[in-house]
Amino acid sequence: MDVAPTAFTLLAAAVLASSHGESAAGRSKKLADRYVAAIESVNREHARKPRDTTEDELAGKIPKRARGALEDLLDLEKGDELASSLARCARAALDLDLVEDFDACREALAALEEDAARELGLAHSAPRVLVLGEGGLDADYLAHFAEVADDILAAYDELFAFDEFSKVPGKKLRIRVHLEPRIDRPPHFAPQFPWHSEVDFPVVDPSKFTSPTQDGKFLFYGLCHEFGHVIAMWGDRTNEEDHHAWGHYTGVALVEHFAEADDPPDWLEACRDVRWRSIEKERERLADVEPGRGSRDAVLALLIALHDEVGTRAMGSALNALDRDDEELRINFVRYYALDDFGDALKDEAEGKKQRKRIEALFEAKR
Repeated sequence: MDVAPTAFTLLAAAVLASSHGESAAGRSKKLADRYVAAIESVNREHARKPRDTTEDELAGKIPKRARGALEDLLDLEKGDELASSLARCARAALDLDLVEDFDACREALAALEEDAARELGLAHSAPRVLVLGEGGLDADYLAHFAEVADDILAAYDELFAFDEFSKVPGKKLRIRVHLEPRIDRPPHFAPQFPWHSEVDFPVVDPSKFTSPTQDGKFLFYGLCHEFGHVIAMWGDRTNEEDHHAWGHYTGVALVEHFAEADDPPDWLEACRDVRWRSIEKERERLADVEPGRGSRDAVLALLIALHDEVGTRAMGSALNALDRDDEELRINFVRYYALDDFGDALKDEAEGKKQRKRIEALFEAKR
């Protein structure tokens, strides 16, 4: 016998159908939310209390439920939010050096929206850097660029022996490399990202890393320079106490160091920056400039005088000591130092009273 549906059963069926439809439409977003939130939680906890932990070890802290959410997301074939959810997860994966997850999300996204996948770029993970390539750079270029970056970091180790590079210990340095028809904006340290340090780096030659460019952009020096900013910012948000001299000093010091190496890397043949960028050339240019605080050249003269007086290892040790005391300014985890504190730390590194007095005189000159 047929029974006419009541108003209640019709309403219940409508509600059930509506809720089922909403669940299907929002499933990809919920899965992505779970995965992204797990990565944020791991990074936030690590940043709150960083220890001697690598990103590989941090990745092991992602809950199985979040891992399963990504697997379920990758199994989906359709959904109103699927493309945006895959893109969100791909970007989140790079916040924890999960390149395999990034690649899987990118591949799934390419099947839905090729342009969106292309916009994500390609990623390459190396021992100390994670390189994201955009604008058509291929995997071989990224591997080559990562080799250059890792070699530069190794040279920083040899010269300065800094304890940490990224603003959050344990995190790899990120470099966003993007191919441009011409470089209108130079490379720069981008400190705004929450969990790691990142350098924004434009290039014009997609075949290999060469410097300077045909129009005179010193990309090798520029990469060394920006790594100096990752190590140390000076003053605060509104007061650049070093007048941007620190990055220039570290840049020319590293370029000169490579040029004087007994066994330079093969890629250095394509980088001729030392003809124009070196400590020696800056010494000559600043011959009549007294060390001080009032201008970029005065601070640069101060840094080169310290370079000659105490050496790079003592300078690195002084900054490491300030980090251990952990009394310096932090803005979004980025380290900001004061030149006076740097001078005091260098005096503690001095080899005897005479050198201590010379350091003291340099920091008191022309404030």
